Parts: sequence; structure tokens; C-alpha cells
Amino acid sequence: MSALDLANAANIGVPNNALKPHNCHEAALGWVLMAKYPTLRQVDPLSHGVPKAWMTLRSLAERYGTGSPKQLTGAWMGQHLYHRSVVRVVPLPPSGGRRPSPFGHASFLVGDVLFMGQRAAPHHSMVVVAKDGTRAMARGFNNAGAFGGPYMDWDPTLRDMTNPERWDPRGQFRGNNGPCDLYGITYAAIAQNIPDNMTF
Repeated sequence: MSALDLANAANIGVPNNALKPHNCHEAALGWVLMAKYPTLRQVDPLSHGVPKAWMTLRSLAERYGTGSPKQLTGAWMGQHLYHRSVVRVVPLPPSGGRRPSPFGHASFLVGDVLFMGQRAAPHHSMVVVAKDGTRAMARGFNNAGAFGGPYMDWDPTLRDMTNPERWDPRGQFRGNNGPCDLYGITYAAIAQNIPDNMTF
């Protein structure tokens, strides 16, 4: 039940069966569920050989999702999970003409859930799974729009969120689908936003 558990879950990937998430936000939530609830990491006979978190995710999508097939959208995440304890991530201002790193150590933490676009209805979600000094590497599902990664699949490539070439002078993240605001929420905060009875 820690940020490291979230990073480990994201590094494992997603199911490649009927329980596969329908978008990047669902993938991020599935990984958070695995981190917060150790029992949801277990495999159940009904869960098609994958952790029970993915069965729980599909149940939540059936109850609260929209569209066909029903899915939990960025707007739903914005209303229920990204609604408090969120910070906008922006590079540090230049200092003395030198900027060895555009981000401070605490700009990204392992286990942070990152989301892009409008705060109330983001278009992409990912998880920070590793730090190397001030560099932060994120993992995601359906990274096609943001990075040109796999479409509707887990991305095996770690994405460096601190790459200066990915940031414009206005402090917006340069996704492949255009510049946008980038927000982060710690694992502890997003876990607290999930009620144990799963009633939203």
C-alpha cells in the first residue's frame, strides 16, 4: 500500500483480455487499486487469470461509466479522483542564466499520477514509475496521442517527463497532440480520494 506498489503495478502492464482497460485513465485507476488494496492484486478464478483489480475496474465502469462500451472518462476522473490535492507541474524559472535541470526534486515523485489537458476533464493519465536524480520516468497505456506510443495498449517505453524539449516557454507540456497543462497528484492523495466502499 505504497507509492512503490503503484509504480510496480504500472510496470507490470494491463490485461490483454476482456478486462483490458478502455482508456489511459482506467489503466491508471486499475494500477492505483492494486496499490491501495493488496487483496485486489490476487488472482481470482473469475478474473480470467489477472489481478482482481481489473474486475473491480470493469464493475466501476459499468456503474459509473459512459459511452459504449461503458468507460470511466477523464471527466469522471477529474470529478472524483483529480478534484483535490492536485498541483500543476511547471518548470522552474531560469536562475543566473543557467538551468541544469528545469525541475526541482519534488516536482515529480515515484507513484505520482500525472494527467494532461483540462484539469476537470484531462485527455491523458500516466504514472511516474522511476526517478533518476531530477529526471522522472512515466509509464502509461494508450500513449499514442501524447508520445506517439502504442494505440490502446500498454507502452513498454519509459517516457521522460522532464525532457526540456517536451516543455514550451509557457510551461506547457508538448505532447505529440499539442501543448497542454500537466498536473500531478501523489499516490497518497489519490488513494485518499478513493472511498473504501467504492461509492462515488
